[in-house]
Order: sequence, then structure tokens, then C-alpha cells
Amino acid sequence: MDVSEDIPSASARWTPGRLLAGIRRILGFGVMRASAPLRSNSGQPIRARAWLESAKIEERYQYSQEISLNADVRQVKDPAGEIKLVLPYDGEKYFTRQAHRDVSAARNGGAAPADEALVGFLALNGYEKTDLVGTLGLQNTYGSVPIRIRLPSPPGADEDDQLLADRSACVVSHEYRPEAPKVVPFYIDVELDDSGTADIDFKPDLRLRMSVSLHLPRSQAEGAEAEVSKVFLSWPTHTSLRSLKLLGGGQARLRYNPEQDHEGRKGGLEWSGVPLTLEDAELIAGRARKTESPDDDIVTLSSGWMTLSISKPGELYQRETLGGSVEVTVNRLLSGMDARLFDATGKPCRPRRPGLKLKSTVTTEFSFSLDDAFARRTLRPYQLLYFDEVVPSEMRIADIVTALRNRGFAVRAPHDANPENCRIAAELLHGPDWLRLDIHVSGEQHKTRRERSVQGGMTYRTAVDSGELRIDVYGSLRADCEPVVREINALRRALRERFDRLPARR
Repeated sequence: MDVSEDIPSASARWTPGRLLAGIRRILGFGVMRASAPLRSNSGQPIRARAWLESAKIEERYQYSQEISLNADVRQVKDPAGEIKLVLPYDGEKYFTRQAHRDVSAARNGGAAPADEALVGFLALNGYEKTDLVGTLGLQNTYGSVPIRIRLPSPPGADEDDQLLADRSACVVSHEYRPEAPKVVPFYIDVELDDSGTADIDFKPDLRLRMSVSLHLPRSQAEGAEAEVSKVFLSWPTHTSLRSLKLLGGGQARLRYNPEQDHEGRKGGLEWSGVPLTLEDAELIAGRARKTESPDDDIVTLSSGWMTLSISKPGELYQRETLGGSVEVTVNRLLSGMDARLFDATGKPCRPRRPGLKLKSTVTTEFSFSLDDAFARRTLRPYQLLYFDEVVPSEMRIADIVTALRNRGFAVRAPHDANPENCRIAAELLHGPDWLRLDIHVSGEQHKTRRERSVQGGMTYRTAVDSGELRIDVYGSLRADCEPVVREINALRRALRERFDRLPARR
């Protein structure tokens, strides 16, 4: 893809209006209707109103990540980009009869060169972090790139016209090199625990939990469509999927691929199609990491936890590491470049026609240290706190929240919670990790009769409100459960002191 001398020089900053006007001046159409015959003077390039079958710009980034106590993320290959445009010579849908008439009329009018046609323009913006400036001379073209296709020779007697035969296509491609992002755009988190979530099912399965995060500039994150397009996990042995179950990950389905190779080992587990979403609805406005430039503010899209439940984990205990790869795609160019497609008349492509697709693919090979993971796996102790003759109420929920906050916990409790069935989440920073408590409060109210005897043989019977309160506490902390047990015991003592003074218990 080269830039010819018919692109005007830029004398002002690129704007959409200036670009559109420049393209129309280049094409010489002015206000001419698109349905009117194209004029082509002698020695001028051929301009044909054809439609691309596909137009895409893709960037590829490759990293390596070690997941262990000595964690490391590094780039393993230079980023690569490619612009690829495809136009079939079909004589109907893409290289239309109108385009064929344009070529014939231009050739008859002495257009030159006769073996090349201009079918549109690619308008690039934000390309400064690529090498396209020099290779395509974009500094002199308002960022516009003419799309030129090769034309077959005119047919001879009794020969098929190759422009209408629908037996070939023109592929225009150009490779370029984008700069690496300032922030590593991709991060994988993997951990082991002995139970899945706070909703403990008491099964002895080992859970391998993986989450994937994509870091984007705030200017690109809004409206971005990203997904985990492939996860491959090298597995120690050929295994049946009956002993494995994938939890989370939306509609992703687990499968075993015996042919996939990773570091000399064949066979592993695969799944795909897990969407990435913003971690918080207010992340762009409130939680973005502020930097000098708004384009450098970073927000995070996350897959959430993808949990592999392993009922027979014996093979894992024999391995020191577990390897694999994760691929993420997003409809943005991580170099910061944006692009638009214009047809041969200088107008944006019609909505019903195939549009320009932008895509970045980030692939990360990872190595997960099982020794470190087992040593630092998340432990989840559990206790039941039961209080008889305590009436469930909003005041009792407030007592629980106050007791937690007095211990230094940050507490998230639902507003207008049902005191007979509600959940409370609390977390406390413990060293480099978070100590978390997930609390399920349940209970019921009922009436009871109290009897009181006084001197003289008189007995007074009174109907009073009573009930029972059940508090299930699930804790979690990496590597050590003793701090969790201490905090649960402290919560029990604090609540016992408060509830023992309630009238219902007297």
C-alpha cells in the first residue's frame, strides 16, 4: 500500500470535516451524485465505485507471565500490526457492475495507469505511536490513505472478463509496527483453594481459580467489547471431563484437546468466549488511575473468576508448575490508533455495507507455581453463631455491622435488608492480603409465654415476642486460617455481650 502524489499536503490540524473535504477534492467529485457517471481525464487515475468485502486493522501483542511468589510479566515479542483489505472481483455485490462501467469508461478516456483503480480511502487518526508516519507518508496526507487495487488486463476476444468472473480477489495488506503500551495491558491471576465460594458445598474438590484483566486507557474503555477468546491449560495427564467442572465464565464450555502442544507436552484443557466487563459501573469516572494525560488514565476490564473444580487432583501434587496460555481480543487498537473507511465518492461507507473492523489480540504464556500456590492457597474456616431468644430485627443487623467495624473491618451491608435473611460482607487488610468474612444472617420470630411467681402464691403469665438468630460466618485468607478464626471468635464474643442484655433474654 503506497501513497501517491495526488494526496494534498496538510497545512492544518486533522479534523473530520477537513479530511472529508480533502478526500472529495482529491476525487474531484464535488457535489456530483454518486449514481452519476464518473469523469476521468486523460492521464488521471481510475476511480471505481466498488465495495470492500472486508477491511480490518489488527494489532498483536505477546507477553509472558510467571505466577509465583517471584511474579514477573514481560514482553516476549515486538508488537505487530496489519492493515488488510479484500475486494473480490465478483461483478455483483462487491466489484459491482457500476464499478465495472467506471473502469471501462476511464480506460476508454485514457486514464493512467490502466492496471490500477482507486476504490476508497482509509482515514487514520492517532497513528503517532506506529511507524505508519514514515512508511505511508501520513504527515503530508491528513492521515488519509488511498485504497488502490490491481486490475486484470482487459479481456480479449472470446475471453472472460476477470473483473466479473468471480474467480479471484484483490488483497491489499500492509504490515506496521505499533509501540508497546506504557502499561502492560494484560494480567492473569491464578490461585488454589479447598472450596469454591462462600456458599460452601462441603465437597472435597480442589478449586483452581483464574481471572483475566485487561487494562485500557479510559478514552478507549467505554463501549469496548472484549473477551477471553481462548484459555489453554496444560494438563498433567489425559483426563476425563467427568472429574472436572468449569464454574463461572458465562457460557464457556470445558473441553480437552489432546493435540495442543505447550513446552513439549501435548494435551490440555480449553475454554473460550468469556466476556470482559468493567469491574465497577463507576470505574471510568471514579476509580481510574489518574495520570498527566487523560489518554493515560487506566481502567480495568475483568473476566471475574473462572473456577475449575477438580474432584481428583492427585496429578497436580506431582507437578511443580502448571503452564498454559490465555488470549484476549478487544475491538480497539492498543496503539491508540483509530480509523474510518470512505468509499470512492469520498463518503463514509454505508451502514449496510461491511464496515471497518479494529482488533487487538493479546496473548500471554503463563507458568503457575503449584508449590507456591499450595503454600498460599486460600483457606476458608467456617463457624455457626446461634443465639436463642434473640428477635431478628434491623437493630440486630446494626449490632453485627457495629461489631465488625469496631474490629476495623470495612463492611458492605445491603440497605433495607430483611433481618430474617440477609448477607453482610466484610474485609480487613491483613499484611499483603485481604481477610474476608461473608456473613449470612437468618432467623425467625415467634411468641413465647413467661411466668413469674411472687410471694403469696400468685403467678403472672405474660406473652412476649421472642425468636432465634442464626449467623453463618465464612472466612477466607491466603495461607493462614488462624487470623480468620480469631476474628470470628472476637465477633462471637462481641455479639454475645450485646445480645445477653436484650429484654427477650431476661
